[in-house]
Amino acid sequence: MYTLIIFSVLIFLPLPLMASAARKTNDGYRAIFQGVLGVAGAMLLLFLVASLGGHPVGQAISSDLQSFSEAAAKNSQVVEMMGMEGLSFGERVSGITRLYTYAINALPAVVLIWATIIAYFEYIVISRISAKASYPLPVLGKLKDFSMPKKAMWGWILIYLLTFIVSLLGFASSNVLQINIQILFQFAFQIQGLAVVFYFCDSRGWPRGLAVVLSLFFLPTSIGQMLLCLVGFFDLGFNVRKFIVKRH
Repeated sequence: MYTLIIFSVLIFLPLPLMASAARKTNDGYRAIFQGVLGVAGAMLLLFLVASLGGHPVGQAISSDLQSFSEAAAKNSQVVEMMGMEGLSFGERVSGITRLYTYAINALPAVVLIWATIIAYFEYIVISRISAKASYPLPVLGKLKDFSMPKKAMWGWILIYLLTFIVSLLGFASSNVLQINIQILFQFAFQIQGLAVVFYFCDSRGWPRGLAVVLSLFFLPTSIGQMLLCLVGFFDLGFNVRKFIVKRH
């Protein structure tokens, strides 16, 4: 039930929020941000109500985790895909359980990331549909021109440091908090890094399709994601895109 509710909120809630915000701010990216904030508020309410009702979302989703892990450990295709051929059945179950336990702990961050991705593409669609209307929504700016506000970098650093301090002090659930903040931190700067990739390709006069290919090259691997994150971090801090213009 919770899975259906989460997917419904992710898909449908951002639409009216983005449409309203876009007309007020005349900024597509701010509209997307408002849509994601709405999803975050709805998810917080869902988690709170479920917890007060004695059926926490995480527990409900993980209730069948053991049986799911055992079924996955018996599936030869899953075992081969995860590179677990040389492990015993018990070790496979343990490994898969740890993986999905991490995913459940990171559920708030994963929900917000998917909310951002879905809202981004939804806004592109609704802005194009509204182009023929009397009051069209503002067109979303090109990704190569996207940038978080400068203050966002210091805000992210402060949040990250405070979370790290909380984890060192050993507060309950601090590990879960750190996992979610770290995922969101990396995702935010990966988007900034993708903007640099698109800007770099555009400055060379290369086709946009090449920028998409380069992005798909970086995103699937942890090393590529970390490189994008670092590029985005330095771009926000030192304006890498200005450096590209000066050199070329």
